[in-house]
Amino acid sequence: MALVATLYSDDVRGSERRQVELDGTLRGPAHTPHDVLVSELSSTGFRVPATGALAVGSRITLGLSGVGARAARIVRLAGDEQFGCEFISPLSPGELAAALEAPPAELIRFPQTAMVAPADVMPEPDVGQFPGPVRLAILMGGGLAAWGITIAAAVALF
Repeated sequence: MALVATLYSDDVRGSERRQVELDGTLRGPAHTPHDVLVSELSSTGFRVPATGALAVGSRITLGLSGVGARAARIVRLAGDEQFGCEFISPLSPGELAAALEAPPAELIRFPQTAMVAPADVMPEPDVGQFPGPVRLAILMGGGLAAWGITIAAAVALF
């Protein structure tokens, strides 16, 4: 009597993985970007370093040079260090080839100069109040001028 055995593995992936070092941008449910280094890539998924803000089951987006942004979800956490992720819709063979052959993304180097606050550029002038008699004279003069304009307008109309 012969025994038939079937070996099962908990490593169920839809396609062959490739060891890579691709720069990518991972966005979680809050759409906050995280720069990541993709260490494995296949047409059905990828592996990236774990970030504290995400958990297994989270829906994410991975941006890759040559492919663009693709929706995915986190399906496993390997040793508190790496997320195993699955694309919602697999990459086509052309997209996978484009991701593997794409040149690394250009980093934009912004100037490292210190920002100058507006208060540092132009200090607020020290404006004191006018003395009491001057404020009273301005108030009285404004009132008299307003009445003078009103009377002149009434005389001109009649």
